[in-house]
Amino acid sequence: MSMLDEADEAATAAWLAQQHQAVLAYLQQQQVTVASLPDWPEWECAPYLALWGAEDPADPGFVGYWVLAGDCSGTQAQPVPFDHLSATELAEPRDALAAFAKRWQQLAQQANNGQDWAGTPLLPDLTLASKAKQLSRQAQLLAQLAADDDLWQDD
Repeated sequence: MSMLDEADEAATAAWLAQQHQAVLAYLQQQQVTVASLPDWPEWECAPYLALWGAEDPADPGFVGYWVLAGDCSGTQAQPVPFDHLSATELAEPRDALAAFAKRWQQLAQQANNGQDWAGTPLLPDLTLASKAKQLSRQAQLLAQLAADDDLWQDD
């Protein structure tokens, strides 16, 4: 392993540790009860986003919620927002990423029609049109990531 690889691995590990704490804070803020959150996400594209599987307190050992977490370091201009979905019908991380994309596209279309949404994903104080544009763009990115077979070969 080269020194550059070691530096990249160290930077990714530090980013993921910061994200882990931010996901725990997000879950508490959203009043989502989980049994535990693994130290590592189920899938990540550091330093931009990570998908975490939070353990279901009613069904130990199984994912109860998928939590999508964008960069919380403040270095990204328009980071992917934090959001969560029930894992009830989403057994695999790839399915969860595609479900976030679909949900966000629906919310963006709703916003384009002048209707704001309550709850997550939480976006900064933007106009409704800006929220729609950002969420639509990020939904397209998530859909592309979910559809890319090369990213899911280990899944």
